[in-house]
Amino acid sequence: MKTALVIIDTQVGAFTGEWAMPDGDALVATCRRAVAHARAQGWTVLWVQHHEPAGAMDGAGFAIDPRLEPADGEARIVKVEADAFSNAALAQLLSGHDRILLAGLQSDCCVQATAAGGKRRGLPVTLVGDAHHTWPQKDLSAIEVRDQVNRQLAEAGVPLTTLAEVLA
Repeated sequence: MKTALVIIDTQVGAFTGEWAMPDGDALVATCRRAVAHARAQGWTVLWVQHHEPAGAMDGAGFAIDPRLEPADGEARIVKVEADAFSNAALAQLLSGHDRILLAGLQSDCCVQATAAGGKRRGLPVTLVGDAHHTWPQKDLSAIEVRDQVNRQLAEAGVPLTTLAEVLA
């Protein structure tokens, strides 16, 4: 089985400054474990970066968090829309993969849109349900938002897995 791990929007702007995500260090640690396993298995690892001019993900905030530095040869895809598959290069790089694992930020925006976009395009996407994160909302904690996104995507037919299952 040819597997890819796609890490979405784990950029400096999400972990530092006024937009620093609560519990962001936990997501970084989870993604580091997933990436290390993917590399050890010889899987494709792809990095997606969101570009928003004059926002938290611009300038110094655009860089991938240095704790998650891509290795030489790992592709980086820049997107300007929530769905990473809006950049056709991502689907091209993933052509021929039997399983596409998704992790990263932001659960209720880019992760959800990318998972739904991959499913809509007939791609074999699977969301790593405990390897994405977001900011809290008015009446929901970040974990409650993440869990809500997991339920919505599962109901829409997107398969879910856990980091423990990925590492097994």
